[in-house]
Amino acid sequence: MVHDLLFFAGGLVAGVVNTLAGNGSAITLSLLLGSGLNGSVANATNRIGVLAQTVTAVLSVRPSQRKRYLMRASHRLALPTFAGSLLGGIVGSLASPTFMEASIAVVMTAMLFTLFTKPSRWLAVGERREGGLMSWLTFFAIGLYGGFVQMGIGVMMLAALVLVQRWTLRDANVIKLILALVLALPATLIYLFMGDIVWSAALWLAVGSALGAWIGARYVVRIPAAQPAVRWVVMAAVVFGAARALYNLSGY
Repeated sequence: MVHDLLFFAGGLVAGVVNTLAGNGSAITLSLLLGSGLNGSVANATNRIGVLAQTVTAVLSVRPSQRKRYLMRASHRLALPTFAGSLLGGIVGSLASPTFMEASIAVVMTAMLFTLFTKPSRWLAVGERREGGLMSWLTFFAIGLYGGFVQMGIGVMMLAALVLVQRWTLRDANVIKLILALVLALPATLIYLFMGDIVWSAALWLAVGSALGAWIGARYVVRIPAAQPAVRWVVMAAVVFGAARALYNLSGY
């Protein structure tokens, strides 16, 4: 029962975090690893919450002519994102628990360095949007990474949409939500097919994540003090998750 409440609470916080920017999976993966699941099973189980969260976040964005325009614009990046996620999901589902835990530890350690910087310094607002091969390769790579591990995918998408595609940060966040859903679908289906999901944890994560995404999209995004607080919560989760993954690798 305690684990169920922790998964629900973790999903709730992760849903809010991912709506504001990204890195929410650092929280849920850390909880899953802390509950005793190995890296492969934790990575697979986490996908159910991610899918529930992305569906809810997209539906929670208030309908407008601008949203419809951004949804159409996202179609150009959907194919490379989907293809990359499909391949990444296959690789992730076939990876050994030891390899997956090592990957999670490396990614979480790398994320610590990015969390000590302020995204506003490098996510400059622009108006000119660029497409072409560079955008396709960028979002294929993002999809590949997201299908494999998922952590930090929201921040990567925001950076690519603003720096490569030249969208404004506000528009980029809407497109990010749509592409995150495109990325989540094939990866989740692959992990479902492989049967590595622990449903007792996945369902609580899904309910919490969906509620968190709705709260984040409707309310928390309007609170100026939310962003700094989110950063510290994610940082603590990353430290715990990296330590747990390294502990699992040690064999003790």
